[in-house]
Amino acid sequence: MKKLLLVFVTVLITVSVYAQKTADIGIWGGSSTLWGDMDENKPFQTFNLNYGAYFRYNINARVGVRAMFLNGTFANEDFVENAPWSFDKNVSEFTVQAEINYLRYILGERKMRFSPYVTIGLGMAYFKYNFRPVEIAEFNPDYPVLNNPDLEIDPDTGLPKEYEENVVTPTIPFGIGIKYTIGERLGLGVEYQMRKYMSDQLDDLDDPLAHTNGMNEIVTYNDGSHNNDWGGYLGVHLTYKIYIGKKACPAYDSKNW
Repeated sequence: MKKLLLVFVTVLITVSVYAQKTADIGIWGGSSTLWGDMDENKPFQTFNLNYGAYFRYNINARVGVRAMFLNGTFANEDFVENAPWSFDKNVSEFTVQAEINYLRYILGERKMRFSPYVTIGLGMAYFKYNFRPVEIAEFNPDYPVLNNPDLEIDPDTGLPKEYEENVVTPTIPFGIGIKYTIGERLGLGVEYQMRKYMSDQLDDLDDPLAHTNGMNEIVTYNDGSHNNDWGGYLGVHLTYKIYIGKKACPAYDSKNW
C-alpha cells in the first residue's frame, strides 16, 4: 500500500510540474463488490468501505487524465460447489485513466456545469492471497495444488499448510459517471467503475475447479487473461479546482475548450 501511495504522489508532482492550464484534486468514497468463483455473486450485498484520492489534469473541456489511488475492503460470503466459502481483505490500487466527457465541461463554468463521462485506463492492485487447503478440499479434493510435494505438509490433515502471499497484479479499469459543478471551484460526481484483474486470487480461490484427472493430467480453466475475478466500485467524489502556474483565463477556456 505504501509503495502504491508513493507512486501516486510521484505522478501527481510530475504532472503538476509540466501542466499548463488547470487541474482538479478530489476525494472518493463508496463501496465495492467482486464477481469471482463463488456460486453466486450478488452486487453490493454488503457495504465494503473504500476511499481514495485523485488528481486530474484537464487537457480540454472534453478530455482529462486522472491518476487515482483507492484503498478499501473486498468481502463476500457464499458457497463454492455447495461448500461454504468467505473472504475479507484489503485491496489497494493505483490507476491512470483517460476521462472523456460527453458534454463540454469545465469545473466552475456556468454554461458547462455538468456532463456524463466515461473512463478507461490501466492500473496495478495489491492484496494478500490466503491459501486455505482444508476448505478447498471440501469442494475439490482433486485440486492439483493439494498434492504438491513442494509445499509443507500439515501432519494433522495430510494436506499442505495454509500460507499467505502478497499479490501485485495489473488491472484494466473502466467506468461511467456524471459530474456537476456546485461552486466556483467545487464539483460533485457519482460514478461506477469496473476492474478486470489479471489474477484469479482476489477471492482466495485460484482456478478452484482445476483438477487432476484419471490419466494424471492437470485440467485447468483459467489463466492470467481469462479468469473469473472482476471488481466493481460504486461511489461519489468531491472535486476542487486548482490552477497550475499562471491562472487560466475563463473567457479563453470557455471559447476555445
